[in-house]
Amino acid sequence: MNKAVTAALMSALVCPGSGHFYLKRYNTGTLISFLSLSGLVYLLYKAVERAQAISDRILSGEIPLDFNVIYQQISQVPPGDSGLLINLATLAFIAGWVVGIIDAYRIGKQLDIAQAS
Repeated sequence: MNKAVTAALMSALVCPGSGHFYLKRYNTGTLISFLSLSGLVYLLYKAVERAQAISDRILSGEIPLDFNVIYQQISQVPPGDSGLLINLATLAFIAGWVVGIIDAYRIGKQLDIAQAS
């Protein structure tokens, strides 16, 4: 398998930026990994925070133990700027992943062409 495909698959399946590490582009790989993983960490933090708040409200009796009511609470848009930050974190995670795949393939293709000639 050539370097372009290997690097793209590593970025797609292992971790964003891992294809760049495979191609020895450490700075770019670190930047892409940081961008994607910081978005993911923020999303996980907010999900746990929201789950804890809902479970506390269930335990206190404020929310009945009914699937439909709990689902409604989960699917509500977060208040204030929190919804915007969640959208930005999601965008950072997805953009880092997609850019990592495309850029790793592009750099790998250049190296494959240089190696063939």
